[in-house]
Amino acid sequence: LRGTATLFGAQGGFEWLLSTTHQDGDEYKDGDGDTIDGTAAELSDYMLKLAYTTETGKRLAFSASQTEDTGPRASQGGFIRADFAGLTNPGRPTEIIDGYARRSSYTLSYTDEQPQGWFAPDLQLTYNEQEVDVGNNSGINTSLSGTAKNEFLLNNGTLTAGFDFFDESAEATEGTSGEETNTNFGIFAQARQDLTGRLSVSYGARYDYQWFEGADGREFEEGGFSGNAALDYVLTDTLSLNAGIASTWGGFALGEAALVNFRNDWSYDDFTPSRSNSARIGLRYENGPWAVSGAVFHTEINDITAVLPSGGDRGAQADLTSRGFDGSVSYTGESAFAKLNYTHANVELDDDTVGTTSYYLGRPVGSILTLEGGYDIQDNWRVGGTAEVAFENDATDPDLPGYEVLNLYTSYTPAAFDQLELRLDVRNVFDATYASRSSDGLDATGAVVPLTEPGRTFLVTAKMRF
Repeated sequence: LRGTATLFGAQGGFEWLLSTTHQDGDEYKDGDGDTIDGTAAELSDYMLKLAYTTETGKRLAFSASQTEDTGPRASQGGFIRADFAGLTNPGRPTEIIDGYARRSSYTLSYTDEQPQGWFAPDLQLTYNEQEVDVGNNSGINTSLSGTAKNEFLLNNGTLTAGFDFFDESAEATEGTSGEETNTNFGIFAQARQDLTGRLSVSYGARYDYQWFEGADGREFEEGGFSGNAALDYVLTDTLSLNAGIASTWGGFALGEAALVNFRNDWSYDDFTPSRSNSARIGLRYENGPWAVSGAVFHTEINDITAVLPSGGDRGAQADLTSRGFDGSVSYTGESAFAKLNYTHANVELDDDTVGTTSYYLGRPVGSILTLEGGYDIQDNWRVGGTAEVAFENDATDPDLPGYEVLNLYTSYTPAAFDQLELRLDVRNVFDATYASRSSDGLDATGAVVPLTEPGRTFLVTAKMRF
């Protein structure tokens, strides 16, 4: 049972919003009717927003939110593994323990919505905390970040320039001890222009400098440049070309907070910042209600250091490559719409197909087809659905199985009471038993019991807007 309530109002330049969500439920069953341990919902979420806008457009806003998950979770060997249904090792049976995850966020911002001349400032300051308790270990991430930028008018476009910073940490608070910190300062500029009636461009650059301190006290300092450029060119009245390239200095990355110095003290030999290079080119066709697009992409990230190190070796490096194609066909009419998406991606880690337990690095996506559509039977009554087809991926060892999932829905708004929406969803209509392509351990069937998705599920939703 999931309930959400939102209250809001505005008067004399003041605005406020208060929202809360709470969800409780039992463990779900997959398509075979098997109960999946550790999946019971126990979630709370709170949000507050306050803002004031002067008559001249000066706007000051504050927001705060907190989300907590306190549900019972599946663990093996005293550690919650929310990505596995279990392990085949009889010495590490699945047990249900109390889990805890919390995210708190606070943001203060200032914008000028009616700028005069060249001065159009945008300021933002944000503080975040993320805390997890995974059984035998716990950890907390903190981050303070800020951005100050201004939008300048150019011939046929704009230039956004400014600076930003973040100061973040990852600290183990139980089970192990240790802390990593990372501070970054960057300056940037990004231009967007319509050079002609047919050609639009975007281009920009930034420079970052970081100060990193490891759990053993070692300190690292380094900086790097990033750049990007993209264009959109109208070939005909219905066909356009879009392309882009980028080279991004990735800097250093914090490790997993709850596992700092886990099993071994972390060492930082050969610790280095990463860099990515990417390119994309595609075509887009639009004619009346029809739209067709397709693009090929290539991304490579070099010198990724081990966020979850083996043997404590934080300086271990890996190279990741992702390349493929994505495309879509859509129709949008007065009373109906339909859209078909297809994605094929080869993701390789050090020249081999990435594994499903390469957590922070990538997933062996393969080929995925999705379809969505809807039809308005009447002005206030719509039916529709979505479908996902994941094709077998034989690039892994063993092969990742394919699956098909269909979801249907109908929504109704009474003509005499248009603030109310009633909706019925039927997800996984054919009660398929499958593990999502993004799941972990699918290629480790000898050691891991994959986490299967919910079977046929009915959702009844009522929303009141006022």
